[in-house]
Amino acid sequence: MRFISVKVVALLLAMGLLTASAAAETMTLDDCIELALKRRANIIIARGREKQAGANQLAALGRLLPNVRGNYTYTKSHDYDIVPGRAAAYRDTIFTTIIGSDTAKDAGSVPTSYRDKQDIGPNKSLSLDASLDLINFSNWFSYSGSKGRHSSQHLASINSEQELIFDVKSAYYGYLRAVKSEEVNVQAVERSKEQLKLVESRYELGSAAYSDVLGQRVQYGNDRLELLRAQNTVTTSRAFLAYTIGLDPNREVDFATLDDVREYEGSLDDAVNFGIEHEPGLLSAKAEMNAGNNDVKAALANYIPNLSLFARYTDFSGQQAFPVAFDYSNKSTTIGFQISYNIFDGFGRERQVSSARITHNNSQATFSDTRNGVVQEIKTAYLNIQNQKEAVAVADETVKAAEEDIKIVQERYNLGAATILDLLQAQEDLKRAQVSFINSKFDLNLAISRLENAMGKP
Repeated sequence: MRFISVKVVALLLAMGLLTASAAAETMTLDDCIELALKRRANIIIARGREKQAGANQLAALGRLLPNVRGNYTYTKSHDYDIVPGRAAAYRDTIFTTIIGSDTAKDAGSVPTSYRDKQDIGPNKSLSLDASLDLINFSNWFSYSGSKGRHSSQHLASINSEQELIFDVKSAYYGYLRAVKSEEVNVQAVERSKEQLKLVESRYELGSAAYSDVLGQRVQYGNDRLELLRAQNTVTTSRAFLAYTIGLDPNREVDFATLDDVREYEGSLDDAVNFGIEHEPGLLSAKAEMNAGNNDVKAALANYIPNLSLFARYTDFSGQQAFPVAFDYSNKSTTIGFQISYNIFDGFGRERQVSSARITHNNSQATFSDTRNGVVQEIKTAYLNIQNQKEAVAVADETVKAAEEDIKIVQERYNLGAATILDLLQAQEDLKRAQVSFINSKFDLNLAISRLENAMGKP
């Protein structure tokens, strides 16, 4: 019975492991991007700044709307007044009376205070106050500035997302590059191993020198060392990709190993024009520049008088019960306007105007510099794509040539027309050509991603 229980537990554990393995999904590039946008701290911070800018915009809008305040008060009290005729407290006293030579003493009580209670209330008071600035240009320009900064933070948030997307793509392509390079090194090790067997057989038959065996053993050892390095690169690149998307680098994650080469269709002018119109970092700098312009206007508006309306409504209900019961309730309504002008504030306005102008000038310089940087980055990325396309074509031809070369050298070596050095060089050339082809393909994908990032495409 105990043996059956152990088997059942083992079966359940095996089923659980199979279920967990089946439930694990291989993450694609889109999955990595989606996860990174949810988990990375810089995206969360950027979105928080956008929300804060939205709250500032709402507060600035509130200063343009009527300010309404309500107040309600309820009171009830009692007063105690001294009133002749009603004793409230007494004190024991001895009265002494002298009549001639006789003295008479009597004990008695004397009132010490008289009081009666007066009820006041309940008193109820309801008041409503409202005010509205009719002419306050500073508030209007401040609202426009806060609106521009909200837009700037929104675009900055998008820019952070696109920068993260590019980082994810870069890490993802780096991982794929490492995986494909590992496959090439695995093939190189297998090829060296088979070649070593062949050379050793030829040596045993007396058709090859012992130096050929030693040379091939060295090549086999070097290929195994390169494979180990490639495997370590796969491990580190997988960990870096996991970190980039917001996962624990120690966690085992599977990623799809696709081998697609991307294409970009479009001219350089198209790319530059699109980037100027859509690149979020540039648009954010432009919105910040416009917000700074409104800040200057808001500071200058402090030299203009302000006109505001105000109104007040009061409803008071009160009564008193003693000494005469009467009602002293009343209602009142007040309407008026106010003109205010800050005649002198210790040069505070001048300081505010100067600060706003400096900030605006800085934002103009930042916008200009950002625009030039976007154009330069687009041009560099676009030309790099053209170079990488040629590099892919050349690398492809190099692989084909290396494959043919190693076949020819192998045949010549078998016939004794080539040395072991020729064969070793052919093996190394093939491996180098295959790795170069892999690198050129992923460099092209990365170049296209860099151009899209510079243009403002996600």
